[in-house]
Amino acid sequence: MKSSGLCAWLEAGAQPDTAEHGIIERYKLGPGRAAAAVECARGRLYHAVELDAHGRISRFEFLAPTEWNFHKRGPLVRNLQGAVLTAPRRCDAVHAVIASLDPCVGFTLNFREFHDA
Repeated sequence: MKSSGLCAWLEAGAQPDTAEHGIIERYKLGPGRAAAAVECARGRLYHAVELDAHGRISRFEFLAPTEWNFHKRGPLVRNLQGAVLTAPRRCDAVHAVIASLDPCVGFTLNFREFHDA
């Protein structure tokens, strides 16, 4: 199932239902709906579930750390947005940021020069 609902929920600034910040956090999303987060090696893994009137799962979503880390509102964009990268080392700098988030992600870098931006 697509994780677009979870992305929107995270973008809206969802807060955990408990003050305890540990390995697992629980979130109430409404009647018969909840989510949980688990800290993993590459970031937080989210699962969300919705139950029907009979207590059966009617909807399930997950958001893997890689999806959120590279989302347009995730840590990669937040870390690189507004960064001034000089030509000789810019490729190394971007590689380092990406590798720090997920060393297993394959990618290609393309730089465009903007003058008078």
